[in-house]
Amino acid sequence: MIDLENLRELFPALSRFRAYLDTASTGLMPSTVHKALTNILDILVNNPYAEGDLISSYVTRARSELASLIGVDSDEIAFTIRTTEGLKNFLRSLRVGPGDTVIGVDMDFPSVTSLLDSLCRVRGCRVRIVDGRGIYTTEMFRKALDSTVKVVVLSSVQWISGWRIDLRELSNLVHEYGALLAVDGVQHVGALSLDVRSEGVDVLCVGGEKWMLNPYLGTGFMYVKRDLLDVLDPYPYGITNRETPETGWDSYWVDPDKDLWKLPPIARNAQRFEWGGGMNFFVVALYEVARILNSIGIRDIENRVLELRKYLCDKLFSEGLSVYGYTDNRKHWSGITLVRTGLDPSREQNIVKTLREGGVAVSYRGALGISGIRVSTHFYNSREDVDVFVEELRKVLASKS
Repeated sequence: MIDLENLRELFPALSRFRAYLDTASTGLMPSTVHKALTNILDILVNNPYAEGDLISSYVTRARSELASLIGVDSDEIAFTIRTTEGLKNFLRSLRVGPGDTVIGVDMDFPSVTSLLDSLCRVRGCRVRIVDGRGIYTTEMFRKALDSTVKVVVLSSVQWISGWRIDLRELSNLVHEYGALLAVDGVQHVGALSLDVRSEGVDVLCVGGEKWMLNPYLGTGFMYVKRDLLDVLDPYPYGITNRETPETGWDSYWVDPDKDLWKLPPIARNAQRFEWGGGMNFFVVALYEVARILNSIGIRDIENRVLELRKYLCDKLFSEGLSVYGYTDNRKHWSGITLVRTGLDPSREQNIVKTLREGGVAVSYRGALGISGIRVSTHFYNSREDVDVFVEELRKVLASKS
């Protein structure tokens, strides 16, 4: 069981809100992350030469913690700057062209749709869009798949509806056609369990700024299935996308006889997908949060997140409100709930503004005529947070009417 009260003490920003229910926009940074980053800076301000050993140590530990979090090996983990960079590096590495098809969904996050659109504009492939208005079943993809499809790219948890894709069913189907499944996991990882091997995911890209509770400054990671590492070619490569020289990098830099055009081979692990230069020291934040999540247990975190969602939905239904795409099947639940009041979008947006002014942090999201008040429940939230939101929503609705 999660010791909620002690964990809430790790998040000082909670005290600034009556109820913070907006992790799907920005996750709250734990004080341990702030302390770790501050300690690193305190060391480096006095000793710049300490950087290499310090960051290398964190990089190794972070790969291990992240690999444990999603059930893979450390050498299948690469560090990125947010989700988009990981997806971009993966898509660049694909051999697709005229006659090939990539599949996306109609209400995915615009970074995903933009990447697929621009990929096919340049390479000459075709985008096939699955229409589901944020609610997607495996059968919908069965109708879209054929022998021309090379990859299906989508968010495992949809950013508007909160719908959680059945990845195991989908990957089994996608692999029947010889295609790959690439997943944007930014609204998934950190809140919900994900064993990418058992789920059959080929590539996973995750930003740190939401459910992974990292600063909004540019952290993320990606998983690339080992079998794909020799197939995908995310060129061009920086020097640290290459294998470590036999004598180590320290010896490499000072070697007066090295030929700078005779380089070490490209890394045979996921490191080939990283930016290829010096490591971003914010990997420290990824390590600290992954360590916390693993120590709590991601299944306990998921149970907490979904228990709060159920409590929220029950309260909303008792008020006569609706939840977009609601199903009793928990495998499609996430930490995102889209609340619909029946009012027009402009009035609902004003409700969100009023709630935020009153210290209740939620968001408004929508596309293709589907919109509502987006509520996000993470493990640091409580039933009291949900009570505050529902009560304040009731008051605002009464005043608006």
